Amino acid sequence: MGSIVCATRGGEGSRAAQMAAIEHAKTSDKPLIFLYVVDPHSLDEEVEDNLREALLAELNWMGETLLRIAQKRADNAYLGTEVRIRRGKVREEIVRFVKDVNAELLVLGAPRGTTANVFGDDAIERLAASIRQQTAVTVEVVRPDQEKQMESRPDHD
Repeated sequence: MGSIVCATRGGEGSRAAQMAAIEHAKTSDKPLIFLYVVDPHSLDEEVEDNLREALLAELNWMGETLLRIAQKRADNAYLGTEVRIRRGKVREEIVRFVKDVNAELLVLGAPRGTTANVFGDDAIERLAASIRQQTAVTVEVVRPDQEKQMESRPDHD
Protein backbone atom coordinates (compact mmCIF):
# COMPACT_ATOMS: atom_id res chain seq x y z
CA MET A 1 0.00 0.00 0.00
CA GLY A 2 1.53 3.34 -1.07
CA SER A 3 1.72 6.32 1.21
CA ILE A 4 1.09 10.02 0.84
CA VAL A 5 4.08 12.27 1.45
CA CYS A 6 3.71 15.97 2.10
CA ALA A 7 7.02 17.81 1.83
CA THR A 8 6.68 20.82 4.06
CA ARG A 9 8.41 24.03 5.01
CA GLY A 10 6.99 27.25 6.40
CA GLY A 11 4.45 29.52 4.78
CA GLU A 12 0.99 29.58 3.29
CA GLY A 13 1.88 27.17 0.49
CA SER A 14 2.92 24.52 2.98
CA ARG A 15 -0.23 25.01 5.03
CA ALA A 16 -2.33 24.56 1.88
CA ALA A 17 -0.31 21.46 0.92
CA GLN A 18 -0.73 19.99 4.40
CA MET A 19 -4.49 20.50 4.31
CA ALA A 20 -4.70 18.93 0.82
CA ALA A 21 -2.55 15.97 1.94
CA ILE A 22 -4.77 15.47 4.99
CA GLU A 23 -7.86 15.40 2.75
CA HIS A 24 -6.19 12.89 0.41
CA ALA A 25 -5.25 10.66 3.35
CA LYS A 26 -8.75 10.82 4.83
CA THR A 27 -10.46 9.90 1.56
CA SER A 28 -7.95 7.24 0.47
CA ASP A 29 -7.12 5.67 3.85
CA LYS A 30 -3.43 5.82 2.90
CA PRO A 31 -0.74 6.58 5.50
CA LEU A 32 0.38 10.22 5.58
CA ILE A 33 3.97 11.25 6.20
CA PHE A 34 5.09 14.85 6.60
CA LEU A 35 8.67 15.44 5.44
CA TYR A 36 11.01 18.34 6.14
CA VAL A 37 14.47 18.58 4.54
CA VAL A 38 17.30 20.49 6.19
CA ASP A 39 19.57 21.63 3.36
CA PRO A 40 23.13 22.36 4.52
CA HIS A 41 23.91 23.60 1.01
CA SER A 42 21.57 26.54 1.54
CA LEU A 43 24.09 28.10 3.92
CA ASP A 44 26.74 30.47 2.62
CA GLU A 45 30.10 28.81 1.91
CA GLU A 46 31.85 31.45 4.00
CA VAL A 47 30.05 30.51 7.23
CA GLU A 48 32.55 29.16 9.77
CA ASP A 49 32.23 25.47 10.63
CA ASN A 50 31.22 26.01 14.27
CA LEU A 51 28.58 28.55 13.23
CA ARG A 52 27.43 26.26 10.39
CA GLU A 53 26.66 23.46 12.85
CA ALA A 54 24.75 25.87 15.10
CA LEU A 55 22.72 27.12 12.13
CA LEU A 56 21.98 23.58 10.98
CA ALA A 57 20.82 22.72 14.51
CA GLU A 58 18.46 25.72 14.37
CA LEU A 59 17.16 24.66 10.95
CA ASN A 60 16.57 21.17 12.34
CA TRP A 61 14.70 22.63 15.34
CA MET A 62 12.60 24.77 12.99
CA GLY A 63 11.81 21.66 10.93
CA GLU A 64 10.73 19.75 14.03
CA THR A 65 8.48 22.66 15.00
CA LEU A 66 6.91 22.90 11.54
CA LEU A 67 6.34 19.15 11.50
CA ARG A 68 4.64 19.27 14.91
CA ILE A 69 2.32 21.98 13.58
CA ALA A 70 1.51 19.86 10.51
CA GLN A 71 0.91 16.84 12.70
CA LYS A 72 -1.41 18.86 14.94
CA ARG A 73 -3.46 19.84 11.86
CA ALA A 74 -3.80 16.15 11.02
CA ASP A 75 -4.66 15.33 14.64
CA ASN A 76 -7.45 17.91 14.47
CA ALA A 77 -8.81 15.99 11.47
CA TYR A 78 -8.61 12.73 13.49
CA LEU A 79 -5.81 11.44 11.32
CA GLY A 80 -2.63 9.76 12.52
CA THR A 81 0.60 10.69 10.75
CA GLU A 82 4.34 10.17 10.76
CA VAL A 83 6.93 12.93 10.56
CA ARG A 84 10.45 12.69 9.19
CA ILE A 85 13.42 15.00 8.83
CA ARG A 86 16.13 14.41 6.25
CA ARG A 87 19.36 16.32 5.68
CA GLY A 88 20.71 17.02 2.21
CA LYS A 89 19.79 18.72 -1.03
CA VAL A 90 16.03 19.18 -1.11
CA ARG A 91 15.31 17.63 -4.51
CA GLU A 92 17.60 14.64 -3.94
CA GLU A 93 16.24 13.94 -0.47
CA ILE A 94 12.62 14.15 -1.57
CA VAL A 95 13.33 11.76 -4.45
CA ARG A 96 15.16 9.35 -2.14
CA PHE A 97 12.43 9.56 0.50
CA VAL A 98 9.44 8.93 -1.78
CA LYS A 99 11.28 5.89 -3.16
CA ASP A 100 12.17 4.66 0.35
CA VAL A 101 8.55 4.78 1.56
CA ASN A 102 7.02 3.63 -1.72
CA ALA A 103 4.95 6.80 -1.96
CA GLU A 104 1.90 6.91 -4.17
CA LEU A 105 1.45 10.69 -3.98
CA LEU A 106 3.74 13.61 -3.14
CA VAL A 107 2.12 16.90 -2.20
CA LEU A 108 4.15 20.11 -2.53
CA GLY A 109 3.11 23.63 -1.56
CA ALA A 110 3.84 26.51 -3.92
CA PRO A 111 5.28 29.67 -2.38
CA ARG A 112 2.89 32.56 -1.80
CA GLY A 113 2.68 34.90 -4.74
CA THR A 114 3.20 32.28 -7.44
CA THR A 115 0.42 31.43 -9.83
CA ALA A 116 -0.18 28.34 -11.88
CA ASN A 117 1.64 28.70 -15.16
CA VAL A 118 0.11 26.90 -18.12
CA PHE A 119 3.60 26.07 -19.34
CA GLY A 120 4.62 24.60 -15.96
CA ASP A 121 7.89 26.50 -15.96
CA ASP A 122 7.90 28.15 -12.54
CA ALA A 123 10.37 26.72 -9.98
CA ILE A 124 7.86 24.58 -8.07
CA GLU A 125 6.44 23.10 -11.27
CA ARG A 126 9.97 22.29 -12.49
CA LEU A 127 10.71 20.62 -9.13
CA ALA A 128 7.48 18.62 -9.36
CA ALA A 129 8.23 17.54 -12.94
CA SER A 130 11.76 16.49 -12.01
CA ILE A 131 10.58 14.41 -9.05
CA ARG A 132 7.78 12.86 -11.12
CA GLN A 133 10.28 11.92 -13.84
CA GLN A 134 12.78 10.38 -11.39
CA THR A 135 10.27 8.46 -9.29
CA ALA A 136 7.09 7.86 -11.35
CA VAL A 137 5.19 9.13 -8.28
CA THR A 138 2.19 11.41 -8.77
CA VAL A 139 3.12 14.93 -7.64
CA GLU A 140 0.48 17.50 -6.76
CA VAL A 141 1.39 21.18 -6.41
CA VAL A 142 -0.98 23.08 -4.13
CA ARG A 143 -1.12 26.86 -4.12
CA PRO A 144 -2.23 28.97 -1.15
CA ASP A 145 -5.25 30.30 -3.06
CA GLN A 146 -6.49 26.71 -3.59
CA GLU A 147 -6.95 26.27 0.16
CA LYS A 148 -8.94 29.51 0.37
CA GLN A 149 -11.15 28.29 -2.49
CA MET A 150 -11.74 24.99 -0.68
CA GLU A 151 -12.70 26.77 2.55
CA SER A 152 -15.25 28.91 0.72
CA ARG A 153 -17.01 25.93 -0.93
CA PRO A 154 -20.45 25.29 0.59
CA ASP A 155 -19.86 21.50 0.79
CA HIS A 156 -16.59 21.87 2.74
CA ASP A 157 -16.84 21.17 6.49
